Amino acid sequence: MNMLFANDDKGGEAAAPEEEPLKVLIVDDETEVHKVTELTLKRFRFNGRKIKFLHAYSGEEAQQIFRDNPRIALALVDVVMETDHAGLDLIHFVRNDLDNSLCRLILRTGQPGQAPEHDIIERYDINDYKEKTELTSQKLKTLMYAGLRSFVDIETIESHKAGLKHILASVSKVLKSNSLTEFSSVALKETMDFLKIDSDAVFYSNAQASRDFNQGAILAATGAMRDCTTMADIPDRIQPIMERAYQGQENISEDNQYVFYTRSDRDNECLLYLDATQELTESQQELLGIYCINISLTYDKLKLSEELVETQEEFVQLLVSAVIKKNKETINHIKRVSTLAYEVSKLYGLCDLDALRIKAAAPLHDFGEITLPDDLLLKPGALTDEEREVMKTHTEAGHQILSKSTKPTLLTAAEICLSHHERWDGGGYPNGWAGEDIPVSARIVSIADVFDALASKRAYKESWDKDDIKAEFVKEKGGQFEPKLVDAIVENFDALWSARGHYLDPEA
Repeated sequence: MNMLFANDDKGGEAAAPEEEPLKVLIVDDETEVHKVTELTLKRFRFNGRKIKFLHAYSGEEAQQIFRDNPRIALALVDVVMETDHAGLDLIHFVRNDLDNSLCRLILRTGQPGQAPEHDIIERYDINDYKEKTELTSQKLKTLMYAGLRSFVDIETIESHKAGLKHILASVSKVLKSNSLTEFSSVALKETMDFLKIDSDAVFYSNAQASRDFNQGAILAATGAMRDCTTMADIPDRIQPIMERAYQGQENISEDNQYVFYTRSDRDNECLLYLDATQELTESQQELLGIYCINISLTYDKLKLSEELVETQEEFVQLLVSAVIKKNKETINHIKRVSTLAYEVSKLYGLCDLDALRIKAAAPLHDFGEITLPDDLLLKPGALTDEEREVMKTHTEAGHQILSKSTKPTLLTAAEICLSHHERWDGGGYPNGWAGEDIPVSARIVSIADVFDALASKRAYKESWDKDDIKAEFVKEKGGQFEPKLVDAIVENFDALWSARGHYLDPEA
């Protein structure tokens, strides 16, 4: 057997806090090589971490060890074992069959002539190639340092890549949230998963000017506290530390309990409480603090957005009230059309944002009637042909007024005003548009309006029963209404009927 090591000086790195040992695999068909290698590296440490040696005495045995241990940091591989190229076959297996690019692979040979160095380095994805006779004890340790340092660096990069992928995947989940509570819950779950923290947690927010701790709300919770929705649901042992952090406006850490406090520019105060199963690292605490700050900022933005939406909805309601005073419709009819338009939009396949926009705009479908004279709108009998033509002008009048806005909801309302009396077959007014030339918002509100009109009792007619309404839609399929919308109405009739039932007129 060739001499494996020559004499050299001893060396090593300073001890550090104990971590999981790094796995090093020795692959060689000579038992003595295993003994001498492990003996030489017996006290070897890498940044304070111990080494756990694994042993394989053939290429085939090494393949099984790699299958069972995917996190091997470094392998010292003999070239010639059961065959002259067993070590090279193992390299190919690890890099290609297992797709393992993380492990540092170092070839050792006692017969360099059989596997010339330049050929091996060119053809195989290895990290070093050494003759056994040149590996003194010190050189082996130097090789270990270089290989393990490379492994740890690449492992860190891979971990960061995995974390980035998780964050990017989480962002889409978080951004799809439609409310502050849903946003906070999804963001908290994704943050805890990313940090690999097993903990009961609760996120508290208080926007009350009085700073009354009990007036705050629970926006998100995990673990044993996942069903908590108010402070009264929080266990008695937890409330004091949360209130202490709130009143003191400070972070608290004691007995593996953590409370993070933050206050936004709009005076929204937030707490993130964790009952951790183990002590959190400094980086984990830092990221959880960042979570708390960002949720607080998001709260401010969402509250501002809600105020704007509420202002817009209130404005629409004022406009609708003006229309209702001018005609015979009821506020509940407007609400039912709005609800039906939203449900039909979703059945049609529109995204939630577009469906909500149509829902918000639908109440203004007859807004142009505000321009018509009262004696025409309130006439009890049938309209003359001349009066009918005047009535039709409300579509263009409503569009002319609302289209001056730059707001998406009011612009959608403008196109609905103009086109909700158009027909799929081109026989409607005011432009005689047909098919997909009619805006989808108008096609949807049109069928929702007729649905509710047929189902409602009026002074001049009784309400229709379900079968007659269905039959009417089937008759007008491809005529007044788009076939796809008729199919959606008929196939989901009972659900739509139930949805409109939330806003029935008092006499219904």
